[in-house]
Amino acid sequence: MSDTPASTFGGRRAVPPNNSNAAEVDLPTEELQDLVPRGVNLKDYLNVTAVHLFKERWDSNKIDHHTDKYDNNKLIVRRGQTFYIQIDFNRPYDPRKDLFRVEYVIGRYPQENKGTYIPVPVVKELQSGKWGAKVIMNEDRSVRLSVQSSPECIVGKFRMYVAVWTPYGILRTRRDPETDTYILFNPWCEEDAVYLDDEKEREEYVLNDIGVIFYGDFKDIKSRSWSYGQDLRLQDRVHGSGNSERQLHNLSAGATNLPLITNVPEIGDNG
Repeated sequence: MSDTPASTFGGRRAVPPNNSNAAEVDLPTEELQDLVPRGVNLKDYLNVTAVHLFKERWDSNKIDHHTDKYDNNKLIVRRGQTFYIQIDFNRPYDPRKDLFRVEYVIGRYPQENKGTYIPVPVVKELQSGKWGAKVIMNEDRSVRLSVQSSPECIVGKFRMYVAVWTPYGILRTRRDPETDTYILFNPWCEEDAVYLDDEKEREEYVLNDIGVIFYGDFKDIKSRSWSYGQDLRLQDRVHGSGNSERQLHNLSAGATNLPLITNVPEIGDNG
């Protein structure tokens, strides 16, 4: 999945460099293979009516992912760890004939091989270290999924879509900012490059925002207070519309697997 730009780029690049995931391009709501025959109504097929992300501070998603102290009403999870979402359809979901998947997109020119377009398949069992979604509840017109992200995925704000297959192509939900999902590094996940095996260190360096650092040489050691920031630098940017946007800065590409991505939209830390 990629958005074809108006201009062409020669050499090894087919699209412009994706150097900011703040830039966004919406995925199409329909990807039809051919003309739909007269008399066929695509609304007769499985359609998404609502998506629930369980993103309140008291929900298990934020508590289990240690993100309940962030002052933000979006879903905030850590990579390599499962979280829950629920999808409501226009009719009961039948796994024998219905096919759908969740999609996560980041940046302006999303591509699967770059990790900026992530189609998440519905699978019978989740596999360690891989993206996947498992149905854990199917009642009436609602399906609840346990979604697992890769411990190596990009850190940032992803746009979420649900895609449903029909005999004539794909129907996709429209972009909804309420379903935007922040995926953060995960010091609690052994497969994550930033894993810490000491709970006290996680408490101090991940969950605390203020601490003390020591500097100097062994004969003259000094200390000073330090704002860890958890790789989060809080900055309000007021745009022409008057809206305030938080920005996440100074992410290390080596530590977060964030190739060619900078200026990630920020979430506020209230902890």
